Amino acid sequence: MAGIGFKLQKLLSGDDYSSTLKAYGFSTVITAGPFLMTVFLVLFVQYISVGNLTDRGMAYLQSLITYCYAFSLVTVGVSYLVVTRYVADEYYRGHVTSFSATFFSVFTLNMLFWGPWVFWYFAGLGVGWGMRLNAFLLYAFAVGIWLAMIFLSCAHNFKAITRAFLWGTGASMVASFLWGRLQGLPGYFGGFVLGQGVVFLGLSLSMLREFGYWEAQDHSWVRYFRLHPRLAATGFFFNLGIWADKFLFWASPQGEWLDPRLRYCWVYDSPMFFSYLSILPSMVYFFLQVETDFFFKYHDYYKGIQDQKSMAVLERRRQDIVRSLNYSLGRLVVFQGIISVFVVLVIPWITRWTGLQPLQMSVLRVGVYSSYMQAACLILINIILYFDHQQEALLVAGTFCLANAVLTHATLDMGLFSFGYGYGVACMLATGVGIYFLNERLRLLHYWTFSRQGFPEPVAVLDEQEAEL
Repeated sequence: MAGIGFKLQKLLSGDDYSSTLKAYGFSTVITAGPFLMTVFLVLFVQYISVGNLTDRGMAYLQSLITYCYAFSLVTVGVSYLVVTRYVADEYYRGHVTSFSATFFSVFTLNMLFWGPWVFWYFAGLGVGWGMRLNAFLLYAFAVGIWLAMIFLSCAHNFKAITRAFLWGTGASMVASFLWGRLQGLPGYFGGFVLGQGVVFLGLSLSMLREFGYWEAQDHSWVRYFRLHPRLAATGFFFNLGIWADKFLFWASPQGEWLDPRLRYCWVYDSPMFFSYLSILPSMVYFFLQVETDFFFKYHDYYKGIQDQKSMAVLERRRQDIVRSLNYSLGRLVVFQGIISVFVVLVIPWITRWTGLQPLQMSVLRVGVYSSYMQAACLILINIILYFDHQQEALLVAGTFCLANAVLTHATLDMGLFSFGYGYGVACMLATGVGIYFLNERLRLLHYWTFSRQGFPEPVAVLDEQEAEL
């Protein structure tokens, strides 16, 4: 992702405010385009459906969208980091002409493996086949969008990415307004799905224009599951950890049935959903500042190894990496901390604006803190993977997933005051583990860098008589 970050940095270095706004705008769309689009459209439908959609109908719509995205993240998480590593390696080698074929291979195999299970689940919904098929299409579009963003990050064409999301949002607004007025819930949901389809189509066409389409499919990436099994496990456990607390709340006595295949927990779902909005500034800041500045220092260190620089030079560059991370992450902690405190203070106003109930305010406050910790955990995993410490990244993701499941289950019977604390403490524990591993690996960076290299066996030098024999 550093390449696209560099291009956005050029906008930041401009002298006018419009360049800065463009940089942060593009970064926001690239970092959280699907999530922002979902939040905006849910609020839009909530506004235009007054008098045409009951509260239960709105809850059904939100829950169905949530289930689609939950399934897409958990299932695609198995291959997401593996494909990212494959794309990074191929990009380094200059083999980009196969990217379109690889994308369609990844998408096809994901749908062949996971699609039947997801289709079976949505086929049991207590609604018409139109909504059942739309639910499966939304799942498929979401999988495609997650995967397409991997490949388009190499293209550095952030304008095309932004344009696809803007066109999709516009299509959803128009279709939801028109179909919703005529058909009610199926129309609102169909309009939302149409917009996601437009985004998927736009991203796919951008990828084809950028890389061409020279062969039907390229399954070379599959061998990376054998080469990097820890990446597959890291992606799966982190994404499962994000949803573990939600799954438990849905299955608990606190959950309610909306449909034979849909349960939701009204007091927990919406506050946690909106709390994720509070961490967008930190993710955008990380994308624009931390990865780019840190990556320069990171690149200089390993370039020094390639150029056979002295250990003194490598040590100075290691210290540059540490200083860059300390400075950038320190500012990030303060920056996001101020935003989180501000959000907590204005929660009464937020509840009125979003339609949340007073009982949900305490969950929202805990959710803001939990999201803060989850953002820190995600950033730490990203940085750890920069140094290819896959086992450590897996331990952080596994800690997060297991702790979230155990602690959430433990807090379910304690009452409303404890809701969300299991998720928050789990994020804090995983962040602590991530800080420990990152600190230790940076402290012993020379050791970990050289000890993991495959050095060839020494070749014995024979004298002339031995050579003749």
